[in-house]
Amino acid sequence: MKKIYIIRQMIVDLTAFLTLTWAFSCNQFVGKIIISPFLICSFTHLLEMLFILIEKEKIAHIFKYIFRISFFIYIFGFLVYAIYDAISNKRYSSFIIIGIFIIVAFRILKAAFKKNL
Repeated sequence: MKKIYIIRQMIVDLTAFLTLTWAFSCNQFVGKIIISPFLICSFTHLLEMLFILIEKEKIAHIFKYIFRISFFIYIFGFLVYAIYDAISNKRYSSFIIIGIFIIVAFRILKAAFKKNL
């Protein structure tokens, strides 16, 4: 990758991380739960780009996997909450849409970790 692209991406990641850190500190419990995956993703992506910039590819791959894992924990956590909400409000037709998202999420999860094993 070109170094200017990496530096630009790091500036965006740092801005997102600082903004999310501020929002995390200003919110209550539920807000912190919602913000924390984005905070983790922005921080791990920032560190991944930093290690790519200093040419430490193996360490950068570790942060890439941490990014992916935290992203999928958020996605599947949201889907579990959607299932809970559908059951508690007796909206069983929502399971069709949730099922489609679960299938898509598993396919993306499989593709994300199958490429780099």
